[in-house]
Amino acid sequence: MKNILFIINATLLLVLISCKKSEKNPITKKNQEPNIEFINQIEKKVIISLKPEVKFSYDSIKQGVLQHLDRNYTYDYIPKELINSILYQGIHRPAKGTSVNIELLEPATIYFFFHSIVDGGYTEIFKNLNGWEQCYDTPKYDIHNGNHGLTMTMYKKIAEKGVYQIQPTIKDKACFNIAIKFD
Repeated sequence: MKNILFIINATLLLVLISCKKSEKNPITKKNQEPNIEFINQIEKKVIISLKPEVKFSYDSIKQGVLQHLDRNYTYDYIPKELINSILYQGIHRPAKGTSVNIELLEPATIYFFFHSIVDGGYTEIFKNLNGWEQCYDTPKYDIHNGNHGLTMTMYKKIAEKGVYQIQPTIKDKACFNIAIKFD
């Protein structure tokens, strides 16, 4: 009888430990729901679309904002120049060949930032884009769980009303975000 109680208690303890670990694991809770009301409000000023299409939402940039809808990673460090901007939240690693179209319905500053290693080829793509300025203070995500979210690259473009395109990624797993700051 003591052995059975021991096994039951040990099993319950393992289940509890497993549940606690999964609460901290940013990959376990996926598929956050888009904020349709906020999307409708933002799309009066800007429409961002990807091909192929992905699930997306927008949020105000602040410490702790969710990076992508299919992960629980959050931006834990936000550069001052991104304060009061809007974050486009897509998926964590879109496929090779993903293109970005940004239609500004009023002037704004566009920020495009991506993981410096898992970049989908954006390092090379942005070397050849005119009118984009590299920023040296970049957002950082998941800073308390290793260094994978500490190496970001960010570019900005001060833009007028119009359409801006980023050519398709040339590698898989383009971990990126877009922020828009309206004047």
